[in-house]
Amino acid sequence: MSDEGVKPFDPDDPDAGTHLDKKAAKIGGSGDDDLDEIPPTPGFKRFYGEERSLGYFSLEENTVPGMIRRACIKIVESPWFENLILAAILINTIILCTMEPLKMEGRGCEEGGYQGSPGNNKAIDDSEAFFTTLFTLEAVTKIIAMGFILDRTSYLKDGWNVMDFTVVIISIISAMPGMGTGVSSLRVIRVLRPLRAMSILPGMRVLIGTMIAAIPMIANVMLFCVFFFTVFGILGMNLYMGVLRNRCFTVVTESSCADHADHESNAFCREVIPNFGEDLNVTAAVLLTDDEEQTCTNTSMSWPGYLCPEGMMCLKASNPNYGITHFDNIAHSWLTIFQCITLEGWTPIMYHAMDAVTGWSVIYFVLLVFTGGFF
Repeated sequence: MSDEGVKPFDPDDPDAGTHLDKKAAKIGGSGDDDLDEIPPTPGFKRFYGEERSLGYFSLEENTVPGMIRRACIKIVESPWFENLILAAILINTIILCTMEPLKMEGRGCEEGGYQGSPGNNKAIDDSEAFFTTLFTLEAVTKIIAMGFILDRTSYLKDGWNVMDFTVVIISIISAMPGMGTGVSSLRVIRVLRPLRAMSILPGMRVLIGTMIAAIPMIANVMLFCVFFFTVFGILGMNLYMGVLRNRCFTVVTESSCADHADHESNAFCREVIPNFGEDLNVTAAVLLTDDEEQTCTNTSMSWPGYLCPEGMMCLKASNPNYGITHFDNIAHSWLTIFQCITLEGWTPIMYHAMDAVTGWSVIYFVLLVFTGGFF
């Protein structure tokens, strides 16, 4: 395909917004630009091809197939038809919201699954046949009116109708007898029914189309996001690798870790040599549960971190937050960075780093939060 005549996007171009609106409308399924220029078929609101729908239903007024197709077109174009389908989608959505998964057959903690009252699930199962029939009739009516797939104006030429048709077909299959355990997985598709409201409301279709059309423009933002995570991740590994495991252990002389194994107040134990004298005695260093959240440092510098009091040693234990929060590898560095830029619990991580290395760690986290907050 030649690119001749294609004008690149220019924010100063007064027609730039129009180009995006047209692209969004096309993605949103509001119609083909070529069909928009064709005048509507006489007696109807839009253009319909002369080809026979499903190879049988024509547009001729004096034939039974033609009368059926014209009647279907009138129904589809009626605002009452759209309002009826929209109301059905709304009611079906409300009913689906009352689902109680733990009361479904075969679910729950009891042996052999839940066997009690189905609760609100009975209303969902009882209404399934009605809604499946209604949406199937809607699809059949539109297919007869517009054609199925071969015509330019056919039903499946619209991406939203493809989703509607898929939901209808899966609903019919799940309602067939003898499906066995596969029915539960197929019925999950019912959650897509509320999305059908977007295929009926033109404004929602254009809005979704605009969002999809804007995705390529976000590529540079995503590329910068990858660069941001990589730079701060590598920097975090160089500054804080392994230090968030530092804890103040209480030295208990003339004892071993076996002597402290049954104490509930002890979170961790190491056997160390606290005094490098002539005897080189090995003794136990115990991490108490009260000191489990306090990181420490073994280095002295300007604005030093937390130094353990007399009688304690700064040793390695486990990382904070059940071992998830740390900078020991690039994957967990990215996870920690992501937690910080969401502004959820980033200050405890900063305090851990300040105590484990230096108070100047505040610069790293302030830059991280202020820069990452734009994402």
